[in-house]
Amino acid sequence: METKKRINIAVIGSGLAGLSTAYLLEMSQCDHINVHLFEKNSSLGMDAASISVGPEKDFRIDVPMRSYMSGYYSHLSRLYKHLRIPAKKAKFSFGWYRIMQSKSKPMCKDTDANQVASLTTNDSYLVYSGARTVGHLDMVKSSTSSTLLDFVQDIGRFIWRSFVVAFSYLWLMFISLWMFYRGHLSDSRHPICNMTLGQFFKKYRVHSYFAHEIFVPLFAAVCTNSYQSMLNYPASDILEYMAMGLFQESYVAGFGVQQVVKTLSAPLKNVHLKTQITSIKLNRNPEHRFQITDEHGHIFDIDHIIFATQGNQAISILDEYVASLKNIREASFEEWKSASDPMIKSVQAQIEMLQKFHYDTALVVNHTDTRLLPSDQSNWKALNLAIVDKSVNPGKSDLVVPYPHDTTMATHIINFTHSKLRKKTDNLYMQTTNPCLAVDPKKLLSVAWFERATVTLESKKALRQLFIGDKDPSLGPCQGKNGIWFVGSYCWKGIPLLEGCVASAEYVVTKGIAPAENIEIQAPCGDRLPEYINCVEQCSANTDISQLPFHLRLLQWTVRQDCGYHCMQTITQRAIANQRYIHQYHGKWPFQRVFGIQEPASVIFSILNGLMHLRYFKIIKQQVNDSYRLKRFYLGIAIAGMNAWLWSTVFHTRDTPITEKLDYFSAGLYIFYGLCVAVVRIFYLNDSLASIWVSICALLYVAHVSYLSSLDRFDYGYNMTACIVVGLLQTNLWLGWSVLQYTKWGQPERRPFAYMVGVSVVLVSCAMSLEVFDFPPIKEILDAHSLWHAATIPLAPLFYKFLLRDTELETSATRQAKDKRSS
Repeated sequence: METKKRINIAVIGSGLAGLSTAYLLEMSQCDHINVHLFEKNSSLGMDAASISVGPEKDFRIDVPMRSYMSGYYSHLSRLYKHLRIPAKKAKFSFGWYRIMQSKSKPMCKDTDANQVASLTTNDSYLVYSGARTVGHLDMVKSSTSSTLLDFVQDIGRFIWRSFVVAFSYLWLMFISLWMFYRGHLSDSRHPICNMTLGQFFKKYRVHSYFAHEIFVPLFAAVCTNSYQSMLNYPASDILEYMAMGLFQESYVAGFGVQQVVKTLSAPLKNVHLKTQITSIKLNRNPEHRFQITDEHGHIFDIDHIIFATQGNQAISILDEYVASLKNIREASFEEWKSASDPMIKSVQAQIEMLQKFHYDTALVVNHTDTRLLPSDQSNWKALNLAIVDKSVNPGKSDLVVPYPHDTTMATHIINFTHSKLRKKTDNLYMQTTNPCLAVDPKKLLSVAWFERATVTLESKKALRQLFIGDKDPSLGPCQGKNGIWFVGSYCWKGIPLLEGCVASAEYVVTKGIAPAENIEIQAPCGDRLPEYINCVEQCSANTDISQLPFHLRLLQWTVRQDCGYHCMQTITQRAIANQRYIHQYHGKWPFQRVFGIQEPASVIFSILNGLMHLRYFKIIKQQVNDSYRLKRFYLGIAIAGMNAWLWSTVFHTRDTPITEKLDYFSAGLYIFYGLCVAVVRIFYLNDSLASIWVSICALLYVAHVSYLSSLDRFDYGYNMTACIVVGLLQTNLWLGWSVLQYTKWGQPERRPFAYMVGVSVVLVSCAMSLEVFDFPPIKEILDAHSLWHAATIPLAPLFYKFLLRDTELETSATRQAKDKRSS
């Protein structure tokens, strides 16, 4: 039996990029692949600076803050889902304030640095509460307000600022969405992709107050860089972040990044802590490409080197490697001379590429010193963003960073976003990034320094040397052709965040090292597995459409789709047999196909739901008097229900872009129409008002469908948010009305059945929550989505029985009133 050549891979750096890379390589489960993870510090990088606090030191504070947004962080979200890392919503509120010199407490030239924070006034000028995208501004009272005139001025300032912020935000969001969905933000030829944020503000006339007092400080905190770096940022990257973040939530890892580190590092066999790589040399053993030496003098034979560090840290090591190659060229070994020139050129090209990335340094301090927060405690928010006013003059003591403090001091009140910590202690724990005021040493918990890549138009162009393309990038010329690879937040498009760490690692491993060494990689998504990709390509090349059974051709299955199904099933069955992880493919779990039907359980339950609506359509038509004014509305509910479940049946039979849209649009129609009828019935709208209300609902639905139809790709986040908002309005209306019937304002003796509608809408909402429990389908048939469909079958009769009882009562009351008038 032939023994496979041993492949040694060095991953330098143990942040999220390094851990993800090493984890994916180890998951190949190939005995001939050896992965070595090198970290110069005493603990793995992603959690190295984090601290434990609380009375029992059992609450972990991530340092720096590691939040992520569902829309922008697709690769990170998939990785966390794959690792079974629970996501916890981070309910952020925001406050902007200015650090001013206190008029009542002047500073002396010899004021101690620790006392400067006690001699300033921190005046809030904008406070935002609510969801990420839609919230409200709170009125801010000036610290100097004492008279009625001051109060009137405060109101005037609040109205003016609210108008400027609201108008500017909507204008900016409109531009972001327009350019994002038109594809301009990813088109390198479009002017917006060659424009800095500062130039964008001027060209599109964004109000200076919003731009420089609100927007730039906020994004300087997000990107942890200076104001000038922010103004030099590519405008397209910021606009893309805004567009993809619309209606999305912010999350943190449920148990902190410590759990992420433990899970990612669990399968790693060769982790070298307190180990810094000091040199890379060409290996004269033809079995391996490199010879690397660490600070302890240990030598490793390596075939691939993956830099998971900041680019500027990789440059120093590569410079030494180039020097060693030049020494080989000058030596007397003729066989090395001809090979050294292309090697030198390839490494020098990589160094030149890395030199185009720039970095800002950030200081992160954990503490309990509330002097750094706004002076008015009512303005404390989860994230507090401070600007230093030039009036602050601390004399010889100076600030942590003196004026002009060219970045945002961002203070996160951790208790506000972590209820667990709030329950454990009354102490207020804070994390301040880039503090401009010194913290009281007695209240200091930890100090950590970080470097963060800041994007420029030049560095954005340099990215094309690492990854080419936007939607499904391929590896660039500086990736791996000489055995040296680069991963990290700076390597990926957009703002350098956790997303770039995971995405770059995934692409380098699955599209670079895996095909180069012919190994199988357990990527977070099955459709990215090299085995799956190769299987589909080979199958498609050897299969003709005429070979597909008639029922598959009838359901519009293509050769490639059929090959994808069989390849998916082959990999899935092997994973089940070996008790390995079951992947999703193209965002869906693998199901057993039945006569070409993709999700048979969901199809059956959809049909049964449709039949239930059909049954009550007939009952309403027969039993409800034609003279009853709401009969047509109630028949409309049954028709909308049948329509929704019809397209649900079609969609789960055959998932195509058109059947998907018809499914979503028909479900949206059912939800919108349900709200429409609820308002007409609950508030007894007369014919004129009912016509106006129905017209409004119809226009809103048409606008909803038109917006989604105009997009290049379906906006699942917006669609879900819109449906949830409308559905919750309907649920709350019916629930509130049913409860009201059992109070002194209701008539419980007339409507003892009122509970039925409240119970039905609540149970439907509970049934929808089954979607949260996402798991591989049982026996490859029954998943959480199909269980939700099954749960709604017995709930429809409860709602319809309420409508029939209520109709009977209303009709009887109308008849009695007529009889009384006639007598």
